Amino acid sequence: MNYFCHVYLSKLQLFQFKNHNELSLEFCNGINTITGANGIGKTNILDAVHYLANAKSYFNGIDSQIIQHQQTFFTIKGKFEGEMPAEILVQFETGKKTIKKNDKPYPRLLDHIGLIQTVFITPYDIDLVLSGSEDRRKFIDLSLCQIDAAYLQNLSTYKKSLDQRNALLKNMQGRFIDPDLLGSFDSKLIPTGELIHAKRKEFIEKLLQFFVPIYKDLSQGKETPELEYESALAEDNFADILYNNHRIDSAAQRTTFGIHKDDLQFNLDGLPLKKFGSQGQIKSFIIALKLAQYRYFQSITQKCPLLLLDDIFEKIDADRAQRLIELIGETSFGQILITDTHASRVETHFSGITADKIHHQIG
Repeated sequence: MNYFCHVYLSKLQLFQFKNHNELSLEFCNGINTITGANGIGKTNILDAVHYLANAKSYFNGIDSQIIQHQQTFFTIKGKFEGEMPAEILVQFETGKKTIKKNDKPYPRLLDHIGLIQTVFITPYDIDLVLSGSEDRRKFIDLSLCQIDAAYLQNLSTYKKSLDQRNALLKNMQGRFIDPDLLGSFDSKLIPTGELIHAKRKEFIEKLLQFFVPIYKDLSQGKETPELEYESALAEDNFADILYNNHRIDSAAQRTTFGIHKDDLQFNLDGLPLKKFGSQGQIKSFIIALKLAQYRYFQSITQKCPLLLLDDIFEKIDADRAQRLIELIGETSFGQILITDTHASRVETHFSGITADKIHHQIG
């Protein structure tokens, strides 16, 4: 099946966003390279694009910390062209975030998410492998929230219900809690938790169909990758899990089991990637995972997401880098934004790719 890019970012304007006081860049519906020295703000440009699509930074969930130092607000404006032309404006000031589409504010921020999909590959993604389960759940949730409004709503509802249950447990400080009272809080978690578990399981099953061949292409078939979704709900129903752990939760003063504890196990040839993988294998695994995410989005939306590649040529050997270029150089990929410290390196890598190209030197 052929995929076509229905929407692309033609212009980006930043004001007091992170280290950019004022910046305006134009892009093409092809390969856009942004080069410059480390610390100049290349990654922040890609993060601004991610923010336009997802109403939050990829790196920092605290909006007040994204404002340029000693300033009081930031704005991001993006002009999108293609099948769904639109201007998106994001502003954060005095603790309030507003998002407008074509000068009309959204009633809820959640209503904006899913309009545009992004796939972001950055060196910081190594945390997916080396850090705790929260980062891997975030990958799953960000993937599903971009294409499933019901999942996004259920995830929001689950988190609110979980906070309420945990507040009760903490306030009781380990003392006896009436089972019926705690059960009433359980009943709020169960339907959304079961739906989230089912959606996550289905997502991983579909993701694997894209992930395994992409990884084998990058590694020339040298290893067999595996993704294993781990959840307590795979062994028992959620109602029984919560009820059977009432005493444990009371003692711990928090909800110890549930989909908020799910994890994703990464293996190569049956061995944990975190323990046995080389730097090159880990980077290839992450890149393949994100490109599989890209293909998954395409299969659901029939559109090309925006592909954001941050410094991807570091810590990857020349052969794997070239196979990566060949993969993303296919016509089925849409708009790509790439950052690198060396203009000559990206020019060399993409010299054989036939596509519209724009280069920006920053700093």
